[in-house]
Amino acid sequence: MRKELREKIANLWVAFVFGALLRIVAIFVFQDYYAPLTAEYGVVAQNLALGKGFTGGGWLGPEGPTALNVPVYPLFLAAFLYLRMPLPYLWVELTQALLSAFLVWLIPEIQRLLIGKREGYFATAWLIAVYPPLIYFPKQISPAIFATFFTAVSCWCCLKLFERPNERWALMAGIVWGVAMQVEPITLVVVPVILGIKWVFESLRQSAPYALWKLVLMMVLVAICMLSPWTIRNWCIFGRFIPLKTSFGLNFWMGNNPAATGYQYTEDGKPIVSTIDPATLTLLASMDEASRYAYLQRVAIDWVKTHPWQFVRLTLKRIYYLWLISPTFRVTTENIQEPLLLYQLRMWLQIPVLLVAAVGSIMAYRNRERLLPLAVLGWVVVFTAPYAISVAGNTRFRLPAEPALLMLGGYGIETLLRLNRKPET
Repeated sequence: MRKELREKIANLWVAFVFGALLRIVAIFVFQDYYAPLTAEYGVVAQNLALGKGFTGGGWLGPEGPTALNVPVYPLFLAAFLYLRMPLPYLWVELTQALLSAFLVWLIPEIQRLLIGKREGYFATAWLIAVYPPLIYFPKQISPAIFATFFTAVSCWCCLKLFERPNERWALMAGIVWGVAMQVEPITLVVVPVILGIKWVFESLRQSAPYALWKLVLMMVLVAICMLSPWTIRNWCIFGRFIPLKTSFGLNFWMGNNPAATGYQYTEDGKPIVSTIDPATLTLLASMDEASRYAYLQRVAIDWVKTHPWQFVRLTLKRIYYLWLISPTFRVTTENIQEPLLLYQLRMWLQIPVLLVAAVGSIMAYRNRERLLPLAVLGWVVVFTAPYAISVAGNTRFRLPAEPALLMLGGYGIETLLRLNRKPET
């Protein structure tokens, strides 16, 4: 048994090291660390490093205090800029490569905690190790890898609370979840969804620790304490309750207006924001960031109320764009540095991933491991919903949900291989 365990651990180490090397090689092949695109994250990071605080240009207004994005990733970038390290973005990308590689350990562990055994464990680990988007995105200066990693680690911690229901794990889960929400706001919902699905299944099996609610309450209170400094800062600056970020109103308007296409550009390749009339632009520029985006959200809600079928049609398009590919790369080359072929390959790769995940779901239901596909479904739906009703222009938006699909894929592949394996005579 010990020899078998050592072999399994060695298998994981090989997958981890191999995956890390692939990610590091990709960074040096693309050489995107000299003058990378950093978008609004880089602007805020530069201001932080210069002592100007959490300020940025935002959209449709002058530079000022911002909550357009949550704080952890800009602070991470600012740390490397503040230290004045040579090639600071190279170190950023290498750190992201390691976080991406650690998913080789995390995702199979989440799978084990969901179904209670290591079915598909190693197939999932190798899928994570060689999955091209997880190799590609570490070289991009965006929160894609951070969001994926912290989504996974927060789900792992909340599931670990079922395996080891004690105050130490409740504290750990609360801290990690509190940080995760300040990396990827959607974890505000995905963690309770995963926790709730697990709780329901454990209750049906009559094995749920009913005293666990006290530990869950402790986890929630710790997470609120972790989040409160940022929320209080937003209240002091904007005079309204903004628990995480202000950008939803802007994104909701970009996805729901007379010129909306489902992504950030019009049909002829112009930014959606360029369709705003001059008088409204002047009005928006006179507001603070939170008021500006709240105004746009009200305008979008009014448009949806008067165009419900158009909203439904756009929602279906946005789901398609999110899970396959949006037409962004066809209408503009803005913020696109890589060959366009890469964007097309991303679409063709997604099709077998979805198919393998579907096979995994069928095999899980066949083996009465229904918790796994339901948890993955909850994970995917939660990450799809905000973009389905706003804009779905970047493939990085769906990256935090893709490891969940790979869990199903690994389970399905390993189950099929075991079924097809001939018994020894």
